[in-house]
Amino acid sequence: MFHFPKNQKLCSRKAIELLFKKANNISEEPLQFIWNLEEKRDVQTKTMIIVPKKKVKLANKRNELKRKIKEAYRLQKHDLEFVLKQNNKQLNLAIIYQAQEIYNYNVLAKKINVLLKRLRDSL
Repeated sequence: MFHFPKNQKLCSRKAIELLFKKANNISEEPLQFIWNLEEKRDVQTKTMIIVPKKKVKLANKRNELKRKIKEAYRLQKHDLEFVLKQNNKQLNLAIIYQAQEIYNYNVLAKKINVLLKRLRDSL
């Protein structure tokens, strides 16, 4: 089963504020990536996943979407981490779900793959 360790979660208030102030942005319906680079610390990526209550009303649906997004991200992030390791950088990333309808896992995985390729190319 998927494990999302604490050191890979973006939870520092300072880091989150900095992320949203000085962020780069790419999007592919229904997802948006907001990211910035820092000098490397302990891990290559720190991630937060946001499913707004305004878009998805039911908590169980929001949690289901978060689990799907986390799993798709986990399976596809290795190439990105390799590039970051070579450049000695750390990526702070917010993945925001922007649709009101609930997409299935396959659609989310394809969209995350597209966004990760674009992100990797822009580094």
